[in-house]
Amino acid sequence: MPAIPLIWSQLPLHVIDFEGSSKTGVIESGVVTLQGGEIVSARSRLHAPRLPVPVVDTQCHGLSDHNFKETSPFEADWDFWLNLRAGGLFIAHHAAVESRLLRDTWPRPAAVPAFISEEMVADWGPWIDSCRLARAWMPSLGEYKLSVLIQRLKLSDRLNQWAERYCPSDRRRFHCALYDALASALIIRALCSLEGRTHLPLAQLIKDSLSAPASEDFMQGELEL
Repeated sequence: MPAIPLIWSQLPLHVIDFEGSSKTGVIESGVVTLQGGEIVSARSRLHAPRLPVPVVDTQCHGLSDHNFKETSPFEADWDFWLNLRAGGLFIAHHAAVESRLLRDTWPRPAAVPAFISEEMVADWGPWIDSCRLARAWMPSLGEYKLSVLIQRLKLSDRLNQWAERYCPSDRRRFHCALYDALASALIIRALCSLEGRTHLPLAQLIKDSLSAPASEDFMQGELEL
């Protein structure tokens, strides 16, 4: 008897955002875990950079070298990220960025559940991408930045409420990792409440998060994201 497909809200989904680059590594991480569409945990961390933070980066995310006194590098959090992936799937806005930064640190995790099948896989994915879902499901919007989607979906007040509850007082704006993760989580909740998507299978979110060629590969069982 085939397994019943998981509904997206049945699995812990970890909405993540990183600030950093391939040179500095991840210097700030934010994680919001959703289950049943509700926040069950939220975490913000600063991580010691590999190299001095460039001024142009500071102008974007507001972090400079003085913010990282007595912080450990992102690499020290291996157990946390492995356990997170073992318990659910990752969501990000422009997930390719978070995927690349994660794989730059650890190319693959140990064997973890695929969740869309009964297999165990050594892969940080499959990823769910809130930006690609918005493009696929709301194609008339034209612009899909976090700030634009929050405004168009009328989520600003709720985001500010969540930020006040979960974010450090000096990190409650866009380009702050946990704030951006909260924004992505709100967008996912809103998208999955539209047009009868409340009980959408998890596999459909993954499929709609992929480019067209990759989506076709997924349907053939050849997912490599």
